[in-house]
Amino acid sequence: MGKQTLKAAVIITAAGSSQRMETGTKKEFLTLNNQPVLLLSLKPFVNSNLFSNYVIVLPELEIKTGQNILSSLDDKLKFIYASGGATRQESVYNGLLALESEAPDIVLIHDGARPWISKYIIKEVHRESILKGAAIPVVASVNAMKFIDSSGKIITNLKREFTVAAQTPQGFNYTKILNSHTKAQKDNSTYIDDAEIYSKYAGDVSTVPGDTANRKITYLSDIHIQGE
Repeated sequence: MGKQTLKAAVIITAAGSSQRMETGTKKEFLTLNNQPVLLLSLKPFVNSNLFSNYVIVLPELEIKTGQNILSSLDDKLKFIYASGGATRQESVYNGLLALESEAPDIVLIHDGARPWISKYIIKEVHRESILKGAAIPVVASVNAMKFIDSSGKIITNLKREFTVAAQTPQGFNYTKILNSHTKAQKDNSTYIDDAEIYSKYAGDVSTVPGDTANRKITYLSDIHIQGE
């Protein structure tokens, strides 16, 4: 399939409760440099001109707020709003289901609380997903990594040069990641991310260099670090 005919979509996940922010406001709705985090997380995908559909996954009662935040974007863009589930895994699955009628070839799944994503990483994940079927951005581990058991006891001391931290967007062949998530819904397991689900049910996941600036906002202090 040529690049001219390939169809790509984006899923932005923003269905969490943001309890750790302790602000009473969803972190994706907070402002950074006078713009909502949700808008900043989406803009680089829009500006890349690589995608034909944009799925925004939000709590059902927050969809209207999300629509208002994104109303400043080109009204010719094709937005689909989906209700989130009880977990991120369920929310991604709902987003994938919302794309069934569009049938994209690949889909990139991105955290709505990662507003510092660059067009370069988006393009790299998009390219590698086309070539390999699945790709995620990663950065080198800077801490000593340990594997522990349920009691907190260290079981294995992992070699730092062989460990990385995964970021988003994570890109996949759409049909394969949808089928993988469908199976994951039935196996009563909880997965750390979409790459793990794909690895279990569909195949290998490639990696591309990520960026330490591509942080995920978890606490209110994350918005203010590095002078932002």
